[in-house]
Amino acid sequence: MKKIVSTVVALMAASAMLFALPGKKAKTKAKKGKTVTLNFMLNSPELTEFYKDCFEKYKEETGVEIEAEILQNDYQTVLKTRINSGDVPDLFLTSAYNDNKVYHDYSYALNKEAFMKEVSPAILTSVTLNGEITGYPFVVQSHSFIYNKELFRKAGITKLPTTLSEYEAACEKLVAIGVQPFGSGFAEWWVLPQTTYPSMSDAYNGDFEKLFADVEKGTLKFGDLPQVDFALDLIDLIKKYSGNKPMECTADMQVSDFANGKVAMIHQGSWSESGIRAINPNIDLGYLRAPRLDGKSVIAVESNLTFRVYKGSKRRKETLAFLNWLTTSEYGKKWIPEVIKQISPLNGASAPDTQLAKETANAQSQKITCPWWIFKGPDGIEQPFGTAFQNYAAGTASRAQTKAALTRLFVDAYDAE
Repeated sequence: MKKIVSTVVALMAASAMLFALPGKKAKTKAKKGKTVTLNFMLNSPELTEFYKDCFEKYKEETGVEIEAEILQNDYQTVLKTRINSGDVPDLFLTSAYNDNKVYHDYSYALNKEAFMKEVSPAILTSVTLNGEITGYPFVVQSHSFIYNKELFRKAGITKLPTTLSEYEAACEKLVAIGVQPFGSGFAEWWVLPQTTYPSMSDAYNGDFEKLFADVEKGTLKFGDLPQVDFALDLIDLIKKYSGNKPMECTADMQVSDFANGKVAMIHQGSWSESGIRAINPNIDLGYLRAPRLDGKSVIAVESNLTFRVYKGSKRRKETLAFLNWLTTSEYGKKWIPEVIKQISPLNGASAPDTQLAKETANAQSQKITCPWWIFKGPDGIEQPFGTAFQNYAAGTASRAQTKAALTRLFVDAYDAE
């Protein structure tokens, strides 16, 4: 079995959210008097309350308890450390695409599970490897620049920006009415790749398989892509209009400042709307499309979060039963669109009643979207990719150094595979 290579790290309990419903290590009776407690490992802590609601409902209906460890920044490192140590969760979340290969030896193939017929075939492409369905697409998400429509109206911005020059013109109009244009989020490494890769999605005319094949062969230096310079120009623009301390702005600050009308734009995703509305329920918001070098602006849309069932789990049958319930029960079918209020991967699922979900569906119908293509690259590329851009934003790396760093990190990642 291929062993996943991971960096040795010190794991601090404070870095994780751990909940068991109703109590840690509680025993739950199932058929034949057995006790069943499933162990899940998940990311996206902004969904913690939604996870909890789901697991409580499942326990009410089945008597099966779920313990979940939820992480954000160190998620992949901790997951790989647990896998290497043999302490593999019954179910865990990863990305799709390249992670289909990375976690193949640990993932139970779902081809023969009847409930998988309820998942949209178009969505299944992201989790399929050599004809094998390696995971369960969790949720369809989108991200781009979220903007405050009222502030744009007050600033007299009648044409939504789609190019860098139009974004700068919009920023000047916002500054003129005393509004900070951007909340950067640059304190978080993961905000940087999300901000940049949609604006680089015209590279190789969208043929990302060929792009990464050429990078792996060494016939392309990633840092030499003209889209890299464009992404750096975008970072320069955001930093210029993000106030005095752009490197101290976290994702939580982005949401708070945006909801309170302090900033007019943030690069975040459909997952942020509930947090924004918890602060300002009546805010009028929408998506701006990410600018690109070719002038064709886009919104990034993907089912990238993937549930994987550990093939060696002693509770595999019970874990599959949970996914079946999530797919076929009345609650399960409504959980994503009506509780989480995001787009479900299931056939015929209801549409969530949120502005960003509606704008995502509209972007899909207009074919002005791009995939989360960075996840088609080598294992573990997202964090160093984001860190390289973060160093540039912080001023600790020049443009030339950043382009060289991007080239090197892809070479190193492929060498490690």
